[in-house]
Amino acid sequence: MEKSYIIIYNIPVDRLEENLKNNNINRYIILNNTIVALYVDDSFNEDILDRIDGIIWWERSSVMSSLIELTNNLPNGETVRTAAGTEYIYKNPYITPTGKDIIIAIIDSGINYLHPDFIKSDNTTKIISIWDQESTLKPPPEGYLFGSEFTREEINEYIKRNDSSLSVDNIGTGTIAAGIAAGLGRGNSNYDGVAIDSELVVIKLKSYKDTFAKGKVNYEESDFLAGIKYALEVADRENKRMVINLTVGARSTSGIEVSMLDSFEDLGGSGRIVVCGAGNEGNTDIHYSGNIQMADKSQDIIIQVGEQVNLDITLCPIGPDKIGAAIISPGGEMGYVINYTPEPFVYRGRFNLEDTSYEMRYIYPWIKSGNEMLDITLKNIKPGIWTLRIFPEFIINGNYSVYLPNKNLISPQTRFTDSSSDATITLFGVIKKVITVGAYNDRTDSLWIGSSKGPVVKRQIKPDIVAPGVDIIGPYQNDAYNTATGTGVSSSVVAGIVAIMMSYIISQEEESRNLLFSEPLKTFLMLGATRKEIYTYPNMAQGYGILNLRNTLAAISNNIE
Repeated sequence: MEKSYIIIYNIPVDRLEENLKNNNINRYIILNNTIVALYVDDSFNEDILDRIDGIIWWERSSVMSSLIELTNNLPNGETVRTAAGTEYIYKNPYITPTGKDIIIAIIDSGINYLHPDFIKSDNTTKIISIWDQESTLKPPPEGYLFGSEFTREEINEYIKRNDSSLSVDNIGTGTIAAGIAAGLGRGNSNYDGVAIDSELVVIKLKSYKDTFAKGKVNYEESDFLAGIKYALEVADRENKRMVINLTVGARSTSGIEVSMLDSFEDLGGSGRIVVCGAGNEGNTDIHYSGNIQMADKSQDIIIQVGEQVNLDITLCPIGPDKIGAAIISPGGEMGYVINYTPEPFVYRGRFNLEDTSYEMRYIYPWIKSGNEMLDITLKNIKPGIWTLRIFPEFIINGNYSVYLPNKNLISPQTRFTDSSSDATITLFGVIKKVITVGAYNDRTDSLWIGSSKGPVVKRQIKPDIVAPGVDIIGPYQNDAYNTATGTGVSSSVVAGIVAIMMSYIISQEEESRNLLFSEPLKTFLMLGATRKEIYTYPNMAQGYGILNLRNTLAAISNNIE
């Protein structure tokens, strides 16, 4: 078994590599000039990382999960054309942007490259390349440790032979995301995607099972960040602009100042745009919020636990506050009370009655927020009522949040008994350079109940906008179609829309190309969004409103004129 870490370094790469190898760390990917992904044996003693010169911060790779749920509801599904409003451009002879010369990157479960929606009329693929992180057919791409890279030419050879064995999407979420964003609709002309002339780069992430609950599939942040690196390298190699569509998400958070995505300097810059699903935790009971003061002796937070393998609990105070904590088992045994210490401290213990081991990690200040982050891992956890007891140490504000992993990774019965639906945006969705998209239900003309909400502490409003994301039709396994729901569906719609916006801007005068940055494109989406009179905008559920392609293109046109 292998585990992975993300490290931040501040010395030349060659010196860092020498230091890593001197400590028998030989499997790593240099992600950029700031961070590295390390892959080590499960028995690796992470305390070694504190002693390696040049490493100024390290953390375990975070668990991520899909933001797309396949719903198998084709008879009642909504076409992408209706959801995105693309009838307006594809039936208008005076408006011609189709996403041409824009690459859309899909980092998910892979792609069914034999589906007609990804094969052009000359029987060649619209996919530039696939990095299948699980494949062993070929050596990894240069600079990477695992997987196989398949070029356009190789994909075309397999298309000619009608051979699906090159790379397989066993789940289907990557295929449907790609089809919604850029499918050709050749399998069914009613089911075309948004930006039909955009090309695709596909990263099939390594999948892991049973991390928190039996049968649940997750991904790892280290592999995901390697996928970001690969996508950017392809965009540079092709000398084309790119939209990166994030349809997998880490856990929710109420506020961070930076994420590991910020270390990729190109992201958010000219022609390197990131669109991210806000998260699917709007009604899943994975978030608890409260307030504690120095006058309080303690507070108890009740967690109902179903059939789990393991469980992570994360406590995030707001501001400079310090809060200690302990876990109480269903049998009434209270674990170690962990409090602030100047040096990073990890406590390990066991609940004997339940035969559950635990680990508590108190970080203050956490590099991503500047605030406390207390992470508790319970292994071999048993069903029942568990209690997180918190203690005030130093309080100015008193507000705090507690999070469980994403709901699709844990038992349906695992939940806070007194949960809060706000402040549930996925970790990568809270950062400024990302266009964050919530999900809207066209059928009920209302926010989808599962769409994650803000607010985000010390940040602008998130999500930025909402877009249709309920039972949207897209390509699936074999030559079939399916429906999907979630903010990963909404981000796929908006990723295609952003490709069209960029294509439109490129077709205009040369000076307009300074608009191909994340912030101007986000502003146009906000300007064009539909806002209902009964709501105040922006708000923490719908951001600046509901996606409206026609109004968005008008906003761009008015600005260019």
